[in-house]
Amino acid sequence: MLRLSEEQIRDGLERLTDWEWDPDTVLIHRTVRLADFPTAISLVQEVAQAAEQADHHPDIDIRYDTVRLTLSTHSEGAVTDQDMALAARVDELVEVVTGQG
Repeated sequence: MLRLSEEQIRDGLERLTDWEWDPDTVLIHRTVRLADFPTAISLVQEVAQAAEQADHHPDIDIRYDTVRLTLSTHSEGAVTDQDMALAARVDELVEVVTGQG
């Protein structure tokens, strides 16, 4: 697992969709608005499966049709390559669930 520098985080975010990072925090996050509650739940289920496969789990907050995903490697106290990899997988899943992929 590789802890990322601020420059590496910024570079990584440029390759992702709608992920944000605040330099004062040790996490990246993305908020996705979906068509409705069932679609939001479908995304959460897909993310859960991907997270289990990666053995790396995001914090997930769901509010009706809006899902906020937060990634950080708590054991490292930093954003790592694992976070960026799972964020990229989440981006793919959002496209599939929303029919954009």
